[in-house]
Amino acid sequence: MPDSVLLVDYENIGKIDLGAIPAGVRVPFFFGASQKSVPTEFLKAALRLGERFLPIDIEGQGKNALDFHIAFYLGEYLTRSPGTSCVVLSKDKGFDPLIRHLVRRGFTVRRANSMAEALGSRAPPAAAAPRGQRPPATRGDNAALLAEARQLLEGTQKIRRPRKRKGLIAVLHSHFSKKVPERELQGLVDELIARGELSESNGAITYLF
Repeated sequence: MPDSVLLVDYENIGKIDLGAIPAGVRVPFFFGASQKSVPTEFLKAALRLGERFLPIDIEGQGKNALDFHIAFYLGEYLTRSPGTSCVVLSKDKGFDPLIRHLVRRGFTVRRANSMAEALGSRAPPAAAAPRGQRPPATRGDNAALLAEARQLLEGTQKIRRPRKRKGLIAVLHSHFSKKVPERELQGLVDELIARGELSESNGAITYLF
C-alpha cells in the first residue's frame, strides 16, 4: 500500500494539477455520472501517474452517490493498511463528521478544500535535533500539546484570534516558548482541522468553537 492516498472528488473540485502530486501518493479519482469527458492535458497528466491514478466512475444518478463511493474506498484503504495517511480532496463538509470519527479511532485522515491545502502538510523528514533542542514529541506529548493549543485558542477573544495559518503558527510558537518545532505545530493545526475544530480555505483559518 502507498504511504499516502489522495481521494479526489472531481465533481466537486473540478480543475486540478495532477503534476503537483508527489511520488508515492496514490490518487483514486471519482467522476460523477454526468462527467463524460476530461481535457486532453488532464488525460496526459493522468497517464504520467501510471498505476497510481485510479479512475472511478459513478454509475447512475443518486443523492450523494459519489460521496458514498469515496467513503467506501476510504474505509477499504484504511482496512488494508491502517497506517495509511488519507486526504479527501473535496469542498463538501459532509465528510467532516466521518473524518472526525476516524481521527478519534486513531486513523490519519483529513479533508482539504484545494490541492495546496491537501499537499501543504507534507513536510520533509525531520533532521536530527541539535544538542539542547526539544526532542520529537511522542504520541502522548502530541495529545497534551493539542489540548493546550485548543485551550489557548478557546481562551483568546474571537477578534484577536489569528486569521491566517502563518499567524496561528507564530502564536503557537510564541506560546510554547519556541521549544516546539514548526513541523509539529503545523501538525497540531492539521489535527485541529481534521477534528473539525478549525477549517482552512485559501489560507484563511476559521474557528469552529
